[in-house]
Amino acid sequence: TQLAAAVYGYLVDHISYDQPKADTVQSGYLPDPDETLAAGKGICFDYAALAAAMLRSQGVPTRLITGYVAPDGIYHAWNQIYIRDGGWITVEIRANPGQWQRVDITFAAGGMPAGEIQNDSEYTTRFTY
Repeated sequence: TQLAAAVYGYLVDHISYDQPKADTVQSGYLPDPDETLAAGKGICFDYAALAAAMLRSQGVPTRLITGYVAPDGIYHAWNQIYIRDGGWITVEIRANPGQWQRVDITFAAGGMPAGEIQNDSEYTTRFTY
């Protein structure tokens, strides 16, 4: 849908990665989407929580997932969205209708080409919200 593409594009363009926060984040941290939006920066968990809040508020089924990304086993957060009809396409991602699609806004916002880390075998789910 155009909505999913718009949310994705907005977050990539308007939220910066907060490296100092990533370097000092404590176990048990929970993101605050309103704070992330106001600050214009966050870590992967913040990106994923804000995306989930924005998409869910508009009726797009969205999962927030935490787990690990290969090859270094980095603890990470990302989203999956479910598009019922039509799918959507941006420069970075194509989402087919009728199936869950991973959307990793953190890496996209950092300028990493989507194809570089979009292989399902690179991701290991720990928790899904």
